[in-house]
Parts: sequence; C-alpha cells; structure tokens
Amino acid sequence: MPRISGGDMAFEPSVAVFDACILYPFHLRNILIQLAVDRLVEARWTDQIHDEWIRNLASRGPAIPTERLQNTRKLMNTALPSASVDGYKEHVPRVTLPDPDDRHVVAAGIAAGASIILTWNLRHFPIRELK
Repeated sequence: MPRISGGDMAFEPSVAVFDACILYPFHLRNILIQLAVDRLVEARWTDQIHDEWIRNLASRGPAIPTERLQNTRKLMNTALPSASVDGYKEHVPRVTLPDPDDRHVVAAGIAAGASIILTWNLRHFPIRELK
C-alpha cells in the first residue's frame, strides 16, 4: 500500500511486479508504464516476463513485427531502469503455484521486495497461498 508521511506529504509508491498478461495489451501497458514513470507505482519485471508477453503477442500473427516489440521492451527498460529484477531465479524452487510456469513471477516479487503482483490471472496466483 502506498505510504504518505506527515507534514511533507512524501509519497512512497508500492513495488509491483507486472505479470506478462498485463503488459500484453498495448493501452494497458502504456497506462501502467506512465504510472511508473510518474512514480505512482514502482514497476518491476524480469527478462522472462518480457519474453513471455512478447512471445504471446508475436504469436498472434505478423501484424506487429517482433523487432518492434523488442524495441518497446528496450524503451520500457530505458524509461524505468530500476524495474528490471535480477537474482530471482534462486527463489523459484521455493514457490508453489497451481501453474508452475508462473513461479518466476512470485520469485521476482520476493527478490524485488514487492507487495503487489499485478495480473489478470488470479486463478494461478491464489492469495491465501501467497501470504
């Protein structure tokens, strides 16, 4: 949860891992990146998350060239250099989820100290098991 302190009204945004499914839709991705640029949220992602949304979007057909998607990835990383999470893979074996392919997202959250995983895929991230 964002924290606002007393007199100076300093705002400390929550750290949130952006799952691939929310980076997939163009307009939602742009809104979320703008929120992070404006420091309303501290965005976090991994190369594996980038690979996933790009692979899924590219698989829909040749409408958007992969080079353009890779350029979007580069622009995101340039705009938010602190968003990229490393050192998360060591946490993957400790994470249990209904879909083991999503463990890397929770592991990234652990490594980043995130309080939020932003996803549409609630079925694969049961809240009771993640507390």
